[in-house]
Amino acid sequence: MPEKITKRVVLDLDLCVECRSCGAGCYYGHHNQPIVNYGVAEKVSMPVICRQCDDPACVASCPSGAMWQDDYSVSKRALELCTGCGSCIQACPFGVLTPQMLSHHVAKCDLCEERVLAGGIPRCVATCASGALRFEDVATTERDGLLVLSSRAAGHHPLKRR
Repeated sequence: MPEKITKRVVLDLDLCVECRSCGAGCYYGHHNQPIVNYGVAEKVSMPVICRQCDDPACVASCPSGAMWQDDYSVSKRALELCTGCGSCIQACPFGVLTPQMLSHHVAKCDLCEERVLAGGIPRCVATCASGALRFEDVATTERDGLLVLSSRAAGHHPLKRR
Protein backbone atom coordinates (compact mmCIF):
# COMPACT_ATOMS: atom_id res chain seq x y z
CA MET A 1 0.00 0.00 0.00
CA PRO A 2 1.37 3.46 -0.87
CA GLU A 3 2.41 5.89 1.85
CA LYS A 4 -0.30 8.40 2.70
CA ILE A 5 0.23 12.12 2.16
CA THR A 6 0.05 13.57 5.66
CA LYS A 7 1.07 17.15 4.91
CA ARG A 8 -1.56 19.77 4.22
CA VAL A 9 -1.65 23.32 2.88
CA VAL A 10 -1.56 25.70 5.85
CA LEU A 11 -2.34 29.42 5.66
CA ASP A 12 -0.52 31.87 7.94
CA LEU A 13 -2.95 34.79 8.10
CA ASP A 14 -0.25 37.07 9.46
CA LEU A 15 1.68 36.78 6.18
CA CYS A 16 -1.14 36.77 3.61
CA VAL A 17 -1.20 39.99 1.53
CA GLU A 18 -4.31 39.04 -0.47
CA CYS A 19 -2.38 38.98 -3.77
CA ARG A 20 -4.26 35.89 -5.03
CA SER A 21 -1.17 34.43 -6.69
CA CYS A 22 -2.09 31.10 -5.11
CA GLY A 23 -5.33 31.06 -7.07
CA ALA A 24 -3.57 31.98 -10.30
CA GLY A 25 -0.99 29.21 -9.93
CA CYS A 26 -3.68 26.67 -9.22
CA TYR A 27 -5.96 27.95 -12.00
CA TYR A 28 -3.35 27.69 -14.75
CA GLY A 29 -1.95 24.42 -13.42
CA HIS A 30 -5.39 22.79 -13.50
CA HIS A 31 -6.42 23.69 -17.06
CA ASN A 32 -8.13 26.98 -16.23
CA GLN A 33 -10.41 25.66 -13.50
CA PRO A 34 -11.06 27.97 -10.53
CA ILE A 35 -10.20 25.69 -7.59
CA VAL A 36 -8.95 28.16 -4.95
CA ASN A 37 -11.81 30.25 -3.61
CA TYR A 38 -11.59 33.30 -1.36
CA GLY A 39 -13.52 33.97 1.80
CA VAL A 40 -13.91 37.18 3.77
CA ALA A 41 -13.98 37.39 7.57
CA GLU A 42 -14.04 40.81 9.21
CA LYS A 43 -12.55 42.59 6.18
CA VAL A 44 -9.83 39.97 5.73
CA SER A 45 -9.86 38.14 2.41
CA MET A 46 -8.14 34.76 2.48
CA PRO A 47 -7.76 31.76 0.22
CA VAL A 48 -10.10 28.87 1.01
CA ILE A 49 -8.57 25.55 0.02
CA CYS A 50 -9.81 21.98 0.48
CA ARG A 51 -8.82 20.62 3.89
CA GLN A 52 -8.42 17.04 2.62
CA CYS A 53 -10.45 15.59 5.51
CA ASP A 54 -9.64 12.15 6.90
CA ASP A 55 -13.30 11.16 6.45
CA PRO A 56 -14.53 13.53 3.70
CA ALA A 57 -18.25 14.27 3.73
CA CYS A 58 -18.10 15.33 0.07
CA VAL A 59 -17.03 11.80 -0.91
CA ALA A 60 -19.74 10.15 1.19
CA SER A 61 -22.45 12.37 -0.28
CA CYS A 62 -21.60 12.00 -3.98
CA PRO A 63 -24.28 9.84 -5.64
CA SER A 64 -22.39 9.41 -8.91
CA GLY A 65 -19.02 8.29 -7.52
CA ALA A 66 -17.30 11.35 -8.96
CA MET A 67 -15.75 12.18 -5.57
CA TRP A 68 -13.41 9.64 -3.99
CA GLN A 69 -10.45 9.34 -1.66
CA ASP A 70 -7.42 7.64 -3.19
CA ASP A 71 -4.78 5.41 -1.59
CA TYR A 72 -2.72 8.47 -0.61
CA SER A 73 -5.67 9.94 1.40
CA VAL A 74 -6.26 12.68 -1.16
CA SER A 75 -9.89 13.54 -1.90
CA LYS A 76 -10.43 13.87 -5.64
CA ARG A 77 -13.17 14.24 -8.21
CA ALA A 78 -13.62 12.80 -11.68
CA LEU A 79 -15.04 15.39 -14.05
CA GLU A 80 -16.39 12.78 -16.41
CA LEU A 81 -18.54 11.27 -13.63
CA CYS A 82 -19.71 14.53 -12.05
CA THR A 83 -23.35 15.34 -12.78
CA GLY A 84 -23.22 18.76 -11.13
CA CYS A 85 -25.89 17.83 -8.56
CA GLY A 86 -24.20 19.86 -5.82
CA SER A 87 -24.50 17.28 -3.04
CA CYS A 88 -20.76 17.61 -2.31
CA ILE A 89 -21.18 21.37 -1.96
CA GLN A 90 -23.92 20.88 0.62
CA ALA A 91 -21.95 18.21 2.49
CA CYS A 92 -18.67 20.12 2.88
CA PRO A 93 -18.68 21.44 6.46
CA PHE A 94 -16.07 24.09 5.64
CA GLY A 95 -17.75 25.65 2.59
CA VAL A 96 -14.73 24.94 0.40
CA LEU A 97 -16.73 23.59 -2.51
CA THR A 98 -18.84 26.39 -3.96
CA PRO A 99 -21.62 26.62 -6.51
CA GLN A 100 -19.17 28.14 -8.98
CA MET A 101 -19.45 25.49 -11.63
CA LEU A 102 -17.54 25.13 -14.83
CA SER A 103 -19.52 23.20 -17.45
CA HIS A 104 -21.70 21.79 -14.64
CA HIS A 105 -18.68 20.35 -12.81
CA VAL A 106 -17.53 21.32 -9.35
CA ALA A 107 -13.85 22.22 -9.19
CA LYS A 108 -11.98 20.38 -6.40
CA CYS A 109 -8.47 20.65 -4.95
CA ASP A 110 -6.43 17.48 -5.49
CA LEU A 111 -3.45 18.71 -3.43
CA CYS A 112 -1.42 18.68 -6.68
CA GLU A 113 -0.86 15.03 -5.91
CA GLU A 114 1.36 14.38 -8.93
CA ARG A 115 3.74 17.13 -7.79
CA VAL A 116 3.71 16.05 -4.14
CA LEU A 117 4.40 12.39 -4.98
CA ALA A 118 7.36 13.55 -7.10
CA GLY A 119 8.77 15.42 -4.09
CA GLY A 120 7.35 18.86 -4.92
CA ILE A 121 4.76 21.09 -3.30
CA PRO A 122 1.24 22.12 -4.39
CA ARG A 123 1.03 24.91 -6.97
CA CYS A 124 -0.73 27.31 -4.60
CA VAL A 125 2.15 27.03 -2.13
CA ALA A 126 4.79 27.32 -4.86
CA THR A 127 3.27 30.55 -6.20
CA CYS A 128 2.53 32.21 -2.84
CA ALA A 129 4.68 35.35 -3.00
CA SER A 130 4.48 36.20 0.72
CA GLY A 131 5.09 32.72 2.11
CA ALA A 132 1.66 32.68 3.75
CA LEU A 133 0.86 29.25 2.32
CA ARG A 134 3.01 26.40 3.53
CA PHE A 135 2.90 22.65 2.97
CA GLU A 136 3.53 20.95 6.29
CA ASP A 137 2.16 18.76 9.05
CA VAL A 138 -0.35 20.50 11.30
CA ALA A 139 1.74 19.38 14.31
CA THR A 140 4.66 21.47 12.99
CA THR A 141 2.42 24.52 12.76
CA GLU A 142 1.27 24.08 16.35
CA ARG A 143 4.87 23.62 17.52
CA ASP A 144 5.75 27.00 15.93
CA GLY A 145 3.21 28.62 18.26
CA LEU A 146 0.69 29.53 15.60
CA LEU A 147 -3.05 29.32 16.17
CA VAL A 148 -4.61 26.59 14.04
CA LEU A 149 -8.13 27.24 12.72
CA SER A 150 -10.10 24.28 11.42
CA SER A 151 -6.81 22.40 11.17
CA ARG A 152 -5.57 24.41 8.21
CA ALA A 153 -5.33 28.18 8.83
CA ALA A 154 -2.72 29.57 11.18
CA GLY A 155 -1.68 32.88 12.65
CA HIS A 156 -0.92 34.60 15.91
CA HIS A 157 -4.31 36.28 15.64
CA PRO A 158 -6.90 34.59 13.45
CA LEU A 159 -8.40 37.70 11.85
CA LYS A 160 -5.92 40.50 12.38
CA ARG A 161 -2.64 41.02 10.62
CA ARG A 162 0.34 42.66 12.28
